[in-house]
Amino acid sequence: MTPIDYITGPIGLMFSNSCILIIVLLIFIMSLRLFLDRRKKAYFTLTLSLLIVLIYHGLNLFTSLQSVPMIGTAYTGHLLQVIAFIVMNAAIFQLYNKTGNREFVLVMFFIGSAIALSFAHFHWNPSLFALNSPAYSPLYAIHNIWLELYLFMLIFVCFYLISPYIGQNGKYQFSLTVYFVLQTAHMSNVYLFDHHQLGLTVVENFMPILYYAIMFFMLFDRVVELLQAVYRSSITDGLTGLYNRKFFFGRVSQYVNGDYKVSVIFGDIDNFKKLNDTQGHHRADGVLKQVAEIMTEETQGIGLVGRYGGEELVALITQPGFKAEHIAEAIRSRVEAESIVTISMGCSKYKKGLTAEELVKQADQAMYISKTTGKNKVSVHNGR
Repeated sequence: MTPIDYITGPIGLMFSNSCILIIVLLIFIMSLRLFLDRRKKAYFTLTLSLLIVLIYHGLNLFTSLQSVPMIGTAYTGHLLQVIAFIVMNAAIFQLYNKTGNREFVLVMFFIGSAIALSFAHFHWNPSLFALNSPAYSPLYAIHNIWLELYLFMLIFVCFYLISPYIGQNGKYQFSLTVYFVLQTAHMSNVYLFDHHQLGLTVVENFMPILYYAIMFFMLFDRVVELLQAVYRSSITDGLTGLYNRKFFFGRVSQYVNGDYKVSVIFGDIDNFKKLNDTQGHHRADGVLKQVAEIMTEETQGIGLVGRYGGEELVALITQPGFKAEHIAEAIRSRVEAESIVTISMGCSKYKKGLTAEELVKQADQAMYISKTTGKNKVSVHNGR
């Protein structure tokens, strides 16, 4: 056996399918875990597609161990390849978009067409599928070309229907291009060179590894994005994008427990209820988001901002050398100048022995002093 036989022969095919099985198994385990935890349709479709891919390449691995591959096994593998391609691309689309009955019917149509094409060919030429018939006879090759061409059509359909609607457009188009080159090399080697073109055989054997590696990184990146989005939504306020009360208080507790010299700013938008009643919730929400943006800009790099509740916004100043009252005054003056409302603010500074709850409460008390002594001002808690 020559070195080239290890690449183009059964050993090369075994190595390729073994690598693919490892890559796909990793994605499958990740997808299955996500589906069991979250029960989302996209994870189910992805898990199903990966299961089909595992069966397909497991079948390929089994076929590579046979001295003479049989038609029944080979044709089943081709059909599974087509179905896996359809379902996996549907899963990728679902990871980025909400899907309904229309998309489900479209996927079922493509799968049904592949199965119908296979049954029609079997009905017309049942002798082709005798278990003792070699898989790569000339008659079988010509017969199988319709399923191959159908897969080509699906590649272009995915370019047109899926590519524009997903986030990682470049990676996805690259994966389809790789698959197109792979399918072109396969068909050229089968129908033009009768499996005797070594270069095309190398492409057939090893380009699937590149394809599934791209899919792995693309799916992994998307799953990480989704998990980050879920985590982000659990710690932030949906309207303003600021940290929610629970997360904010948790961060204050961390700094206080670490005995860091932090400060808290507590702000309450003046006459917010009146604004809600006279100009409506939409207008009031817009003002709330505007004030939140101002607070975020003024504390960028030196602290974090949260929505404590209603029209109450809070900031934790974590960097030494910045006085909370100066930052609060900058926020107050900008709110007055740039929006249709004003804001009353209070500040408190951590002193040894204070709890996180007491520190926030002191800032709240200072804000209340601003509210009851004319509004649109900054007050500092005296620390007693």
